[in-house]
Amino acid sequence: MLSTLPGRLSATLGRAVLAAALLLAAPAALAAEQAAAGEQADGLTSLRYGVSLYYFYQQDYFDALSELMVAQQLGELATHAAHSELLRAGMSLSYGMDRVAESLFRQMLAQSGPSVDRDKAWFYLAKIAWQRGDLARSEAALASMSPGYDGSLAAEADYLRASISLRRGDLAQATSLAARLPGDSPWRYYLDYNLGAALAAGGDWSAAIAAFQRLGPQPLPTAEGLALQDKAYTAAGFAALAAGEYAQAAGEFTRVRLESPLADRALLGYGWAQAEQDNYREALSPWLVLGEQDPVSASVRESLLAIPYAYEQLGLRGTALQRYRLASEVYAAELARLQAAIDGFSQGELPALLQPAGEAAGDWLAPEAILPGADLPGADHLPYIAHLVTRHPFQLALRELRDLYSMDARLTAAQRRLLVLREADREQQQSWASVIEGDRDEQLQLRQQQLEQQVASLRQRLQTAAASGDTRLLAGTEQATRWQRLERAEQLAASLPVTAEQRRQLALYRGLLIWEDSENYPGRAWELNRQLEDAEALVEQTRAGTARLDEAMARRQQSGYAPRIAALETRVQAGAARVQQAIAAARQRLRQVAVAELQRQAAQLSHSLGQSRLAIARLYDQGSPEVPR
Repeated sequence: MLSTLPGRLSATLGRAVLAAALLLAAPAALAAEQAAAGEQADGLTSLRYGVSLYYFYQQDYFDALSELMVAQQLGELATHAAHSELLRAGMSLSYGMDRVAESLFRQMLAQSGPSVDRDKAWFYLAKIAWQRGDLARSEAALASMSPGYDGSLAAEADYLRASISLRRGDLAQATSLAARLPGDSPWRYYLDYNLGAALAAGGDWSAAIAAFQRLGPQPLPTAEGLALQDKAYTAAGFAALAAGEYAQAAGEFTRVRLESPLADRALLGYGWAQAEQDNYREALSPWLVLGEQDPVSASVRESLLAIPYAYEQLGLRGTALQRYRLASEVYAAELARLQAAIDGFSQGELPALLQPAGEAAGDWLAPEAILPGADLPGADHLPYIAHLVTRHPFQLALRELRDLYSMDARLTAAQRRLLVLREADREQQQSWASVIEGDRDEQLQLRQQQLEQQVASLRQRLQTAAASGDTRLLAGTEQATRWQRLERAEQLAASLPVTAEQRRQLALYRGLLIWEDSENYPGRAWELNRQLEDAEALVEQTRAGTARLDEAMARRQQSGYAPRIAALETRVQAGAARVQQAIAAARQRLRQVAVAELQRQAAQLSHSLGQSRLAIARLYDQGSPEVPR
């Protein structure tokens, strides 16, 4: 029985049972996933919305939100306005911006029309209230959903209702809601685990074991599902220990995978299950394996006291004494190392492992984020960092800090881009200034004047020909050359002796030219009038273009983009300053959370160190000849 164990070990085992029972599992938030799922069947009509979805499915939520908000600002969402608002609210909720998400959901509910998915909006409001611990508001929001709602969030809504019932202690209602979940729903497995934890917390060990065992078949074909299964086996084992079913407890512990994060707890529990059946040699096997591991684990530290206890029960007091001494040395060394880590987190720089290089990646726990063989500053603290990242408060603080680092990197990049824009605008201003200050404008004006003079000359030529009836005025270049040759020949004939036949030929040639001019006059006049119209239209176009150019040059005396760039620089600088303040506050919160957890570990170590020294003193006392037997 548990009561036969030493007080320290009995209390520790009792806390382990309770801790395993009270650990209520909850899967990662699927806040925005369902919001985007509705778009798969419909064609995309907005490029920006498609880009936003691309970033969303790449888990790049920052860029997805940026594209979505830009598209909303520019009115480029077309038919996707309702879905985009739901997507934006869902991503905001996943980012932890629950107040922003709540505001967006309530704006959606205030709208009317079939485009608003009211059931999803009510569900997410319920989820926000649940995360804030407001059970009444969460329950009221769920009650506002359609009674017959069977959409993509129906199972999660029932899970949330059951979780509220569990939090209030209404196990019957929670069980009834659990029965409504589909047999293959992942929410059913989480609810079964939570139900088992609630039953164990109430001391109903048999019912708790039954609930945990429902997770026996593989619940989810993922690493998360395997971890949940191992957690259920471990919790069932400790519940069986508390119920006095030691053989059953040993069986549950053996089902946990050796590579599981729960392996150390399972090894510890298996040892106690065997010890409770007086199988101390069998109990030593897992405990000795645990005793060789890093004492940063609470299970390892407990095994260091369990091992000499087992040797005592086997009558091997000398070996037990050596093991108590070893435990005392390990506890003292670990306490010193832990105190150094506490000092490091309290006063020194945060270990580089907690800070991203450049822009933070979305998955900050990814193994590839740590380069193999990298020389990591603060490596002495890595075991404690590995322990800390399993703590929910530390995870939240670390997530916030790394998000702020990512935002700071993006703001720095934005400042660089604004500098580039400012330089590009400056170069463009210089280019315009060269147009205004140089002779290019004068050249354009001179060409405009020449064109107007040519048009005026052509107009005068047509008007004179029409008034005088002189068809020769509209003659072409070749015809004008012929007339020049004829006139020179006539001049020579007047000064030289020529025959009558030669004079007759000159007169005949003159008559031929006059006849050609008369014949070609109508067509030539029409062609020249058409050219005149085209030339006049071109003159008007060049005048309008010159006027626009003058207007543009007048406007470009001062850059229109410079004030906007300056305003953006001011906003970015202000945002960067706020982010730096937030980073300082987040670093301080991370320090506080880390130090609080490490101090809790130090207190446990100090207690274990005291227990080991008391056991050493007890064994020395029992071996002293002065002590009456």
